Amino acid sequence: MSRFYVPPECVAGGKIMIRGGELHHARDVMRLAAGDAIVVFDGTGKEYHGIIQKIDKGQMTVTIKKTAERKSEGCRLILIQALPRSDKMDIIVEKATELGVERIIPVTTERTVVRPDTKKENLKVERWRKIALIAAKQCGRTTIPEVMPITGFEDSLKALNDSEIKIMPCLYDDAKALKEVLRGRKVGSAVIFIGPEGDFTKKEVEEAKAIGAIPVSFGRE
Repeated sequence: MSRFYVPPECVAGGKIMIRGGELHHARDVMRLAAGDAIVVFDGTGKEYHGIIQKIDKGQMTVTIKKTAERKSEGCRLILIQALPRSDKMDIIVEKATELGVERIIPVTTERTVVRPDTKKENLKVERWRKIALIAAKQCGRTTIPEVMPITGFEDSLKALNDSEIKIMPCLYDDAKALKEVLRGRKVGSAVIFIGPEGDFTKKEVEEAKAIGAIPVSFGRE
């Protein structure tokens, strides 16, 4: 069944109003018509099953037949991702969305190679937000991860809340085995740091440790 997104304010009185790009996709790409059944989600966890009532030039009206609300039972994840080379961030955003990440914070680090100017930064962030929306629609999520503006590594640390655990994969000798860090622990919220191709610097690792991050390794064979 076709799946669409609308902001919460487009849902009222048992009806859904679909406009803009989603309207274009439904009407002009998928060629949907009055009487067709669709699924709509509003990004807050609510999902609606409905029937297209009518399609006008500026909007599509959907009559709600069933409403469901999915509450996340998994770990709330924040991903702090150093900007990778080329367009790798596109696939990172897509897969992070599919895995249920709640917030994605792109950062520049001391060893980050890619450093876009402000105009390109804004365009990239908008692109990633669109990718997150498309991925959420395709994988059946009812929420959309928040993709934050690109920021510096130190600034990203200041923005973190008191998550239960902060995990920082790195190659330094004091890194603990991830399985040991997680053993016997039921985690409700976590921050995961992913560094650039050249890893985090020792200074960055120490800065993260100062706010409670745990350097980890995936084990050595």
